[in-house]
Amino acid sequence: MSSYLFVLCPPYSGSTLLWKLLSTSANVSALPGEGQFLPELKSVMREKPWVDDHVLPWTEIKRVWESYWDMTKPVLLEKSPPNIIRTQEILAHFQPVKFVVMVRNPYAQGEGLMRRNNFTARKAANFAMKCLRTQLDNARNLPDSLTFTYEALVQDPARACQKLAAFMPELGAMQHDGSFEVHSIDGTLNRPITDLNTRKIAAMPAETIALMTEVFAQHRETLAAWGYELLDPADMPRDVPGEIAGERHQADRNNP
Repeated sequence: MSSYLFVLCPPYSGSTLLWKLLSTSANVSALPGEGQFLPELKSVMREKPWVDDHVLPWTEIKRVWESYWDMTKPVLLEKSPPNIIRTQEILAHFQPVKFVVMVRNPYAQGEGLMRRNNFTARKAANFAMKCLRTQLDNARNLPDSLTFTYEALVQDPARACQKLAAFMPELGAMQHDGSFEVHSIDGTLNRPITDLNTRKIAAMPAETIALMTEVFAQHRETLAAWGYELLDPADMPRDVPGEIAGERHQADRNNP
């Protein structure tokens, strides 16, 4: 019998990298991208993806996903970021199921939200903090879950694979030393697992860092729970040209 594995990871926090790493296992069947963007489901799942009480047709979603998965594989993998607020529905419709809960430094996540979605610095910071709070609840309360950070993944991929295999033995061997095509601050490139946090944070102007720190300072306990620290823009290196405006026009609030 197959088991479902959901990567719970906010947008711009390394979900694609982790998904591709897991997919190197011969025992894994992954959807051809995020399940929320499959043509049969996009109009439904992208209508209000980040509205907590928006009801989704999970029986139909499961039917469609299972039509794409290879149901003979031991592990069926999905990684749509809005799943982080849909865990109770997932538990009700997918069994047996396990979760990998991952987060990223909120400054680095915020950079992605601004660059890719035209968020203001303040909106990006608030959304990043909402994600950290949601993921803290998931890490503390979800059964059959493994928690780690983007930083742990990219700084020691071999150790990350060991933890994943111990958590879910059905995964078998994964190829952490290969190259992975992911979209990043450098564009879409094929390269080994690389920590891009320093470059992403250094690319932001000091005023952007200051605005984000102002928001994060209101949530010190959540930051501390994940091991993240507040940044002082005066202490940040500026060796990467800043191309991200500190305050931009607000994007569609349903589409982080």
